[in-house]
Amino acid sequence: MILLSFIINLLITALVVFLCAKSLKGISVNGYKSACIVALVLAVLNALATWLMTLIGLPRWGSGLIAFAINMCINAGIIMLANKMLDNFSVKGFKWALILALICALVSSLIGGVI
Repeated sequence: MILLSFIINLLITALVVFLCAKSLKGISVNGYKSACIVALVLAVLNALATWLMTLIGLPRWGSGLIAFAINMCINAGIIMLANKMLDNFSVKGFKWALILALICALVSSLIGGVI
């Protein structure tokens, strides 16, 4: 069940990346297959970032607006890192990465309540 949930989350994230690339001028991706690769890279980088922050002993931020803002900035940084790693994915600046991170978080929270 956990693997199925992971795959569904990857496909939803890929769809969000693909649709954002189609509708926002600062984000581009070459097709849905590339968006799936982007989603997989984002998942791996997010897992590594979480593990690294736990390893060096950074405290959990808790909940609230400040925690949400910090999480969005970290996710935008991860998106910028994925931008550097992948040829078929382009984000034109931190602002667009932050917008993509925000949209992904909103869709994930909406879909997460359903799944």
